Amino acid sequence: MASPLSDLDELVLKCRDPKAKSYIREAVACYKSGAFRSAIVSTWIAVSFDIIDKLKDLSLAGDREAEKQIETFEKARRAGDIANSLKFERDILEVCRDKLELISHVEFIDLERLQQDRNRCAHPSMTSDGEIFNPSAELSRVHLRSAVEHLLQYPPAQGKYALDSLVKEVNSEYFPTEINKAVIAFNNSPLYKARESLVRNFIIVLLKKLINDAKGYKEISRITTALKAIETLYREIYRDTLTGKLSSIVRAVDDGSLEKIIPVIERLNDSWSYFEDDVKQKIEAYVENLPKGKLDDIELFFSIKDLVGAAEKRLKKATRAELDDPLFFVLPSQIADRIVELYIESSSFDQANSFASTVTRYAGDFSIDQVKKIIKGCGENNQIEHSFEVGTVLNALRKNEKIDDSQFDEWLKEAGLEKYSKNEDDDEEENG
Repeated sequence: MASPLSDLDELVLKCRDPKAKSYIREAVACYKSGAFRSAIVSTWIAVSFDIIDKLKDLSLAGDREAEKQIETFEKARRAGDIANSLKFERDILEVCRDKLELISHVEFIDLERLQQDRNRCAHPSMTSDGEIFNPSAELSRVHLRSAVEHLLQYPPAQGKYALDSLVKEVNSEYFPTEINKAVIAFNNSPLYKARESLVRNFIIVLLKKLINDAKGYKEISRITTALKAIETLYREIYRDTLTGKLSSIVRAVDDGSLEKIIPVIERLNDSWSYFEDDVKQKIEAYVENLPKGKLDDIELFFSIKDLVGAAEKRLKKATRAELDDPLFFVLPSQIADRIVELYIESSSFDQANSFASTVTRYAGDFSIDQVKKIIKGCGENNQIEHSFEVGTVLNALRKNEKIDDSQFDEWLKEAGLEKYSKNEDDDEEENG
């Protein structure tokens, strides 16, 4: 187990700013020598320098409030205005809490106690006559830890300004769509060593943007890559936020716009596990009644164990017209089965002819068993056997690389369709 003194040394290493780190190191040295009043004073000085440096950084980055505060500070310093300098120091924590959001309300309470105890240590007039304020070792340690963990370890931007700058970065056309590159980008942004509140708020903003506002492949890719990068950097915060917020965001989506949730399901890891039961039920109902124009998304739902049943129910209701429109670059086996089923059940020449183009389009994607089933169906259904397009379908199926010509011709013979066999064509050529 690490000793209390080694814990303090680790706190020094957490400090970002060199000047603040120097004063915290001095405070730790005072603590180790038993000079607890000096430790508290040095800790407050470290906090003051850190806040001023953060204000300067934010001012350079264009934060108006930071610019205003630095201008006030510099004006008092140049004029040697002690009263306004003391006022600036007295009010600085409230500015950090309310106007810059560098600290939370809870953190403000701890740091305000540090400020008060520093005054008691540095100004004898703050105590009763004849009394000397003697802080305990434990009080000094608490102030050291509060200073580092609430403020000194973090980069300057943590509040609304930080959130706005992060969103702006993801909105940029140049934000990477590779996770490792996005992680590098975030490690050089306000997200580096960010407070939990900033990370959580950033995740929520991105989720809302992905579901409600994202348009086009590029924007969706940037947002989902950003979310995956956050998951890499802050896994627990990411999971807790999705568990607590994703369902409520989806509930706010109109029933007529539920297709907006598809990028979440498709691109975010284990997204289904973060939905609450009522939302899962709503999504299942959406898949079961998937609009015709979204039928090409059914492949995604077949890849999610909990949505397979709903996807199968929708597919059973799929019509010839609905399956003729989508273009599947990789034909899911379930859709292939439905295409085969509809074709071999054609009840008229017109149905067989009109659906032949769909069968032909995916002829090379069918499995061996599916090809065999089509050939058998062609022989058993005279509406297909005598249709104009049956020869086109069979010729397309013959090009399926999973089957050789001899096997294909054997199936044709079994189905009574020898006239379409290759050997039959060769014989006709010889006789001709």
